[in-house]
Amino acid sequence: MTRTKAVFLTAALMASVAFTQSATAADLVMYDALDFAGHVAEAFTKATGVTIDVVEPGSTGETLGKIAAEGDNPQFDIVWVDGSAVFERMLQDNVVQPVPADIVSAIKLNTLGKSLAPADNAFVVTGASTTAIEVDTAKVASADMPGSWADLEKFAGRVAAKDPNLSGPAYQWLAGFFQTQGVDGGKALLGKILTDKTMSGLSSGGKINKAILTGDAKVGINQDSSIIAKAIAGEPVVAVYPSEGSVALPQGLGISAKTEHLDAVRQFVAFVTSAEGQAAMKDGDDTDYFFIPVIEGVAAKEGRKTDIDFITLDDKQAAAHEIEWKQWYRDTFVQ
Repeated sequence: MTRTKAVFLTAALMASVAFTQSATAADLVMYDALDFAGHVAEAFTKATGVTIDVVEPGSTGETLGKIAAEGDNPQFDIVWVDGSAVFERMLQDNVVQPVPADIVSAIKLNTLGKSLAPADNAFVVTGASTTAIEVDTAKVASADMPGSWADLEKFAGRVAAKDPNLSGPAYQWLAGFFQTQGVDGGKALLGKILTDKTMSGLSSGGKINKAILTGDAKVGINQDSSIIAKAIAGEPVVAVYPSEGSVALPQGLGISAKTEHLDAVRQFVAFVTSAEGQAAMKDGDDTDYFFIPVIEGVAAKEGRKTDIDFITLDDKQAAAHEIEWKQWYRDTFVQ
């Protein structure tokens, strides 16, 4: 290589590094898979002057995949997604760190929030929802309404469901389903329900809604906030909470094990768990805006059901079997 070429390449490399640094010059980098995250980040910056680079790879599965691909060189400071089991696994893998005690102690959780806050501080709980049975009342007569997961067997071939490999809420549900049904019993029951692979490996709640409202599905296994958002918008769907119980689905805000910006993280958590931050989280009409509040004194959006008899997931058990159960689901129900 000539000296001229070497100088040119060095200059080009320095320019590339400078461009990358300027492109990520925000005070925080946040990865998320929640509808309101970008809106909340804007409100936070307006209130504090602290800037956030919001990165949205897609679904929870795609967000976690990006984090996994970065390995020992993580590019995020905070990650905000649905699900407690996934945070337990990331804590065990040293991807996220335990939330510092001073951050935890400053958060004023309500009764639900306290019940969902992880003992090992794997994440900050910022809200909650659950998985319910979505029913199209234009396709299903009131006499045929399901009341349990087992009742979905009579809708075999017409049930829409998400791939837990792509959806955080779907894995939380699957792990909870196995917790209440038993692993072998749960697998057997799902085998009788999810008999059409074109509908059992969908990637999002929006695609569940589409399959039910414009496709062949009559019912779906979906995040209840997604169902509620559609019902409030006037669509003929209802959320049915199964008699076996509903596993709680926390929204989790985790902190990178390698972040160098804990002071800015503290400010962001303080904002999100404040009245102003919670108001920003509710300021919209899509799925995640219809969360159940976990902060003292914060009310849910109108039409959001909150009196649900929750089952709390065994996160350590769910995290231990995450790879195995996700692969089983994909092998069995996804094209």
